[in-house]
Amino acid sequence: MNRQRLCPELWQLGETEPAGAARTFVFAPFGGGSAYAVAEWAGDLVRPGEAAVAVQYPGRGPRHLEPHATELPRLAAQCAAAIHACCPGPLVVVGHSLGGVVGYEIALALEELGADVELLAASAARAPDDQRLDAGTVLAMSRDEWLAEVASGGHVDVSDAELAGVADLMIPVLRADYLLLARYAPAGRRAIRAGLLALGGRDDPWVTPAHLAGWGRWTTGPFGSRVFDGGHFYYRDRLEAFGRAIRERLTPARAAAGLEVTR
Repeated sequence: MNRQRLCPELWQLGETEPAGAARTFVFAPFGGGSAYAVAEWAGDLVRPGEAAVAVQYPGRGPRHLEPHATELPRLAAQCAAAIHACCPGPLVVVGHSLGGVVGYEIALALEELGADVELLAASAARAPDDQRLDAGTVLAMSRDEWLAEVASGGHVDVSDAELAGVADLMIPVLRADYLLLARYAPAGRRAIRAGLLALGGRDDPWVTPAHLAGWGRWTTGPFGSRVFDGGHFYYRDRLEAFGRAIRERLTPARAAAGLEVTR
């Protein structure tokens, strides 16, 4: 897929420019991920005439020389400002894990800027006031504990000695992203006006269906949740169903749909 840098915070995915799009999908990566890591979502979400952009966090990819973000709301505000400048059409914000919470803050900031946010899709993420991470614990984690954390979440198994270099590159980025979430506290329960869809895997060790239901308190618009078979990265084996679940929420007839289970 064609990728083009729009600004430090955003990469265009595909050929359609956001400025002329009927709708723009904004993808917020998971912890340890980059704009490249979420490009696979576009194929089953974006239709002709629509655009997709991916958020590029500092400290990775072309921004690898920049320091990692330390304040999640500030990071989201910077991303929202860039999105508002580049993407005038209706917006759908999609975020996985860390990206779900970053996506919430981006959607909130965009609405405050007057942008038209159609939907927030928060995947494998706990609601803003229900985080599991503690900064002290994150800072104290050993290399072996990081390898176990990565393996249990289904990122990729990097415990093999031949992948030691990959692990040593991956762990500092993950540590920075975990700290970003561990130190995050929402400024009150500020609900977005856009619709909200919470998605997750039935066997996710970190985010249960009950955690997904907790997102219902964070929107004044239509809310729904979907549970798929699989773990934290459940979508990798069912990209078509993942994309369909999100697109169905863009259809007015489906706006009042409640909790559903997809196998």
